Amino acid sequence: MAAKHSSELEAALAVFIRSNQYFCRDIILIDTVLKENRNLRKVLANPVLDDHKKIRVLNVLFGGKVEKLTQRFLELITTKNREMYIGPICESFIEIYKDYKNIMDVTLTTAYVPEKKIKDEILSKLADVTHKKLEVSEVIDEDIIGGFKLDFEDYQYNNSVKKQLQRLAKVFSDNLYVSKI
Repeated sequence: MAAKHSSELEAALAVFIRSNQYFCRDIILIDTVLKENRNLRKVLANPVLDDHKKIRVLNVLFGGKVEKLTQRFLELITTKNREMYIGPICESFIEIYKDYKNIMDVTLTTAYVPEKKIKDEILSKLADVTHKKLEVSEVIDEDIIGGFKLDFEDYQYNNSVKKQLQRLAKVFSDNLYVSKI
C-alpha cells in the first residue's frame, strides 16, 4: 500500500516538474536566498511574528521575482505555521528535481585553475561512467599540490599529488626486513 502511494506521488511529482519548470527555478532561488540570508531564516523561525507579517516579508522579497504559484506555495506553508521548513522543503525538492532530470552535483578540486581541455576531459569521463549531466563547482586548493579531486554523491576520487605522496609514505614506512612476531 505504501509503495503504491509512493509511486503515485512520484508520478504526480514528475508530471508537475515537467509542466512547471519555472516553479523549479523559483525553488532554487528561494533556497539560495535562505542559505545566504541568516536574518531571513531568523525572521521565519521567530514565533513572536504572526504569519501575516512573515507573508508580507516573503512577498516583498520574492514578489515579481517568482511565479504566482510559488508565492501561493509560500503563503500556504506560512499560514500552516511551517515556514521554518521552507529551507528543507526547497532542498528536498531540488534533490528530487535533480534526480528526475538526471543531474549530479560534482566538486572538482585542483591546485590551480585547470586548462579547459583537461577539465572537460576529466568531466566527460565522469559523465560517461555515471550517465548523468554534471553540475560542476570548482574549488582551488593549493594544499593538494597538483592533480585533482572529484567529489560526487557519496564518492571521492582523489588523484592529487598530496594523496599519492601519502600513499608512498605509508608504503615506505613499513619495514619489510623487520620480523613481525
